[in-house]
Amino acid sequence: MPQPVFAFLAFTSGAYEGAIIRDMRLANALHRRGYRVVIYWMMEQNRELVDRGITQRILCSGMRFQFQKPSVLMDRLGRVLNLMPQPRRRRFMQEHPDYVNRLMTNCCRAICDGDPALTRRLEKFMQLDGVTHLLPTFAMICPFAQPIKVTGGHVFDYLVTFQGEEIFANFAERIGRLEDYHQRLRSTVAASGWPAIAVSRDYALRLHEEMGIDLHRMKVIYPGIELPTEAPADRATNFQILAKIFPSLRNDLPIVTYLGRQDAEKGIDLLLYAVKMLRQRGLPLQLLCVGGSSFGGQYMQSMKQIAEHLRLGVFWKRRVDNRVRTTLYEMSLCVVYPSIHREPFGLVAAEAMSYGTPVLVPDQGGITEVVNVDGRRGGLTFKAWDSGDLATQLERLLTDDALHQELADNARPLAEHFTVDRLVERVLEHLGIANAESPPKPLVNA
Repeated sequence: MPQPVFAFLAFTSGAYEGAIIRDMRLANALHRRGYRVVIYWMMEQNRELVDRGITQRILCSGMRFQFQKPSVLMDRLGRVLNLMPQPRRRRFMQEHPDYVNRLMTNCCRAICDGDPALTRRLEKFMQLDGVTHLLPTFAMICPFAQPIKVTGGHVFDYLVTFQGEEIFANFAERIGRLEDYHQRLRSTVAASGWPAIAVSRDYALRLHEEMGIDLHRMKVIYPGIELPTEAPADRATNFQILAKIFPSLRNDLPIVTYLGRQDAEKGIDLLLYAVKMLRQRGLPLQLLCVGGSSFGGQYMQSMKQIAEHLRLGVFWKRRVDNRVRTTLYEMSLCVVYPSIHREPFGLVAAEAMSYGTPVLVPDQGGITEVVNVDGRRGGLTFKAWDSGDLATQLERLLTDDALHQELADNARPLAEHFTVDRLVERVLEHLGIANAESPPKPLVNA
């Protein structure tokens, strides 16, 4: 049998998202095991997520979808503009949410109608690299690859992975193409040689209920996190790291952190109201909200205005590097993820727990499967959309030392259920690649 060659069709709209982080961790792990891996970027690039030695190519830029019909000319212009430093490109996206919405809407239109030129370019890349297994980041971009399999011009198969399709469905609905979008997803699942991956049991049920995806054509495989390998830094050192970013931060008050995308569906406003309630009860705490955005900075600005009106004194920050991210996990009394939609999974929750930090999440969606495994808890849940119950549960974490210690003791062992190694082994097994325990000899990528 020929050695497998994995290509990741990596779709990203700028900010780091759980989906692209999940896929690049999988890509890096496969590469480290000796498999040939290539990355085909769509829309935006996050090259810093990828190990050296992995081939990376640009399939298309976001500007391809500047107009209602895909534009090859605009795509070429966008690839030239990609030479601009990434921080500047990301800042532009943050400051122009209407532009991002237009690109995403037109991309969804192309998903429904097809983009033959893009499909031909993808086929050319796969032939050049000898791809046998194509792994798109989202199920919604599989329709760009499906025609290649149908024509039989290149022998390969694609694996459908569902990990955020409901976000893109909103764009399809705005142009009256929601049923077309769902039909395309059902068609791509049916045409794949493997059952699709859903990133949690709850998400599989949601896909079945909302999009008509056959439950028997889905397999649950959780995303993977990288467990910390170094001992935690002492509190004084960690505090100095955070104090450089948040100069008025105090070391004598508990830190509660939101870490993730600062977009509307993440429910940060619920957390602000809950903190206000606790302040009125005389419970002191410091709230840190950290993360980028995929759909512009409008929501973040609104949250800052709410916090100002409530006199909360929230510490705000966009993206931070991995060292600061680690420090936030280690210094926080708890990490709160107050999402208002049914999260497919909870990557931030799993990461926080890997540092022994309890989490507080809504009682709906796949995120509940992260904090409660076989009856053991690494965090608490609150009633979805209920800031009052969020405040109540957060108060328990702030005041009940025995409860907090129990959750902290459970957190790391539960996080070990969701490692990158487990993800790799489950994906290889799902693909019928039996040598997960004895990978091929390392290759040198082109």
